[in-house]
Amino acid sequence: MEQKPQVLVFDAASGRAGEFAQRLRARGFTPVQLEQGTNGKPSAGNVAVILIGTGQKEEQAGELSAMLKRLVGEHVPTLVWGGGDGLRSESGPLVEWLASDVGLDELVGKVSTVARYVPLLEGLERELRHMQRLGQQLNRYFSEIDQEMRLAGRLQRDFLPRKLPIIPPYHFHVVYRPASWVSGDMYDVFRIDEHHIGMFVADAMGHGVAAGLLTMFLRQALEPKRVAGSSYSILTPGEVLDHLHQCLVRQKLPNCQFVTAAYGIIDTRRRELILARAGHPYPVHISPGGKLREVRIDGSLLGLADIPSGLEEAHIPLAVGDKVVIYTDGVEDEILRPRAEVGEKTVFTAQFQAWAQRSASGLVEALENHLDCREGSLHPADDVTVLTLEVA
Repeated sequence: MEQKPQVLVFDAASGRAGEFAQRLRARGFTPVQLEQGTNGKPSAGNVAVILIGTGQKEEQAGELSAMLKRLVGEHVPTLVWGGGDGLRSESGPLVEWLASDVGLDELVGKVSTVARYVPLLEGLERELRHMQRLGQQLNRYFSEIDQEMRLAGRLQRDFLPRKLPIIPPYHFHVVYRPASWVSGDMYDVFRIDEHHIGMFVADAMGHGVAAGLLTMFLRQALEPKRVAGSSYSILTPGEVLDHLHQCLVRQKLPNCQFVTAAYGIIDTRRRELILARAGHPYPVHISPGGKLREVRIDGSLLGLADIPSGLEEAHIPLAVGDKVVIYTDGVEDEILRPRAEVGEKTVFTAQFQAWAQRSASGLVEALENHLDCREGSLHPADDVTVLTLEVA
């Protein structure tokens, strides 16, 4: 036989508590007098409570308010009978207000209805407490993940140049915006020797931790020159990217884990840039007069074991005023019009054509302002890296 919950009765001088208790017993309930100031807590989810407040005196308002607040705080289903308009500020979702002209039989019927749903409310309370505990655990977990991601992001940035070198007349500028704490993009500009400067941009598939780990591996595997005893030989851009390709293949990564990259060497004596790319967006050469062209050189993705790298190289003479832009696909829509609109031919966007008339620093500034103002700038869909070379 199902056990009925107890009914706590708080008598606020209504004068009908005794009769009400008799009718409760007749319906199989056990009435228990609830008094203000008792140490025991009402049993949440297992007790229907009646406050009988008809005819309460003014000095009892504080006592009633404290009692109702206590019941609401313990999530006890409560019926307030007779008056109590001044208590509604202490009300809660489990409190129902009954007018003073409601008869005792109707009041007992209300108790029976509430009692029928007490087990359901008790189950909901258990689920709520479980969800609250789970929420606290998830908050701790996400807080730890966030701290780890911040640490990983700082570690990745340590692999990037803290400051781009200034090697007159060659000036370098960069836009680097990870989509999250850890980026799938990386870049570097470095001296190879007295007469050669290396430029490197890579984009691992996706973004986040996996892509970020891959970029750090790439930077460590990058081999711009080969040392033999007291001498060395500078590797061509094609050889450097092919070496990276072989390093990735040896790792036997899944086929879905690939990398695009572009690598260039500036020969300061010959005033020439030698470029190679591996599945990367074509670099853009901007002449002193502002004319734009893609540097179209073939080269397949890095890390795909069954596909030969097939790397080509381009030799670009560098004159005063020349600019070269190497970028990742996160900013491609800002530079090129979609292929779906223009077909196979290359058409630069009007905004990029305007930016190209500026100095490299002005181009980078205009691009950053544009990225700041575009929709979704706080939560970009992909990493953005733009590395520019300018002959001043």
